[in-house]
Amino acid sequence: MDAARTDTGCSRCGMPLTFDALVSGVPGEAGVCGHCATAEPVPAAPQVDRSALLDRIFAVYRGAPVEPGEGYESVLRTLPSAGGDIDGVVLYSGGKDSSWMLADLVHRGLKVVAWMLDQGYQSPAAIDNARFLCDRLGVDLVIAKPEREPMDNLFRIGFGIPDQGDPELVRSAMTFGSACWPCFATISARATVFCRENDVPFCFVGTHKGQNRVGDETAMAQTFLPPLSAAADGFVAPLRDHARTRAPESADLLDTAPSRTILVPFYEFVPRPAREDLIADLEAMGWRVPRNTGSCSTNCMINELGCQVMRHQYGFDVYQVFEAHERRLDPEAGPVRPGPLDEAAVRRGARLIGLTPEEERAFGLA
Repeated sequence: MDAARTDTGCSRCGMPLTFDALVSGVPGEAGVCGHCATAEPVPAAPQVDRSALLDRIFAVYRGAPVEPGEGYESVLRTLPSAGGDIDGVVLYSGGKDSSWMLADLVHRGLKVVAWMLDQGYQSPAAIDNARFLCDRLGVDLVIAKPEREPMDNLFRIGFGIPDQGDPELVRSAMTFGSACWPCFATISARATVFCRENDVPFCFVGTHKGQNRVGDETAMAQTFLPPLSAAADGFVAPLRDHARTRAPESADLLDTAPSRTILVPFYEFVPRPAREDLIADLEAMGWRVPRNTGSCSTNCMINELGCQVMRHQYGFDVYQVFEAHERRLDPEAGPVRPGPLDEAAVRRGARLIGLTPEEERAFGLA
């Protein structure tokens, strides 16, 4: 495996300089990205606790009156109504962040279903974790598993985006990840169908603040508690349209459905614990860290391969982008420098998805 070129990133926030220049249109200077060179400093408040607001949303949903003039009154008056079999669906990977979110929502008294996409590369340990935790919490687990070939085609489409000469597609792949975008897009699209078929009021997603940001905005900042179908379609449509020209059967996985469901970005409300604390909480419930998912993921066996592909093609991986957005919320934290990838996990992912020798050379594995 080659030593992929690495964009060490902005000396202040760690954002890859090539990515920031593409997104902001402002070239960095002297190792500082365009954002940090021009943006006003922001207060260091990355972990604002808005749990009380989340509880208020749930209370109004259950029938509590909205007080005239209270904060977010217009939003509270347009919440979906209760009355169905479930209050919400949790987009669930079996990984650490979605597992902690699931447990928290159950402890808040919500009736939820855990919905998982098995894209063919979920770690068996992550699936075992999901089944064990859902059984312990009394939550139904639904696992959707697309056919292997259409799903693999989507991953290869994500890997091949730099060859298409489309700057908007390249920007999206850099923002969401060569492997993560096909996976998350499929999750988003299939979730809209599940929510439509089951008349689900809330859909909870456990992405953290760095993942929720495109530029410096969040889905919640653009539209507070956005409709799931609108949020999903905006995220999915560019990849779906591209896939239509490359693999129409794969593009069908990305069809969305309208529903009354609203999207709740959980960690915009509830502070995400430090990694070691979060894992300790889960291990106390019987969850275990998988050993075959690489250095970043706790559920996906090709995640490390996706990072390798990005580092080889772009000079950085999507986790550097996520972490830099976190640092821009808290400038005092300083940048996080990219560490080495788990070579064994990269090669395992390449073997599982069946990369050809030509593909291995193209992605820097040979």
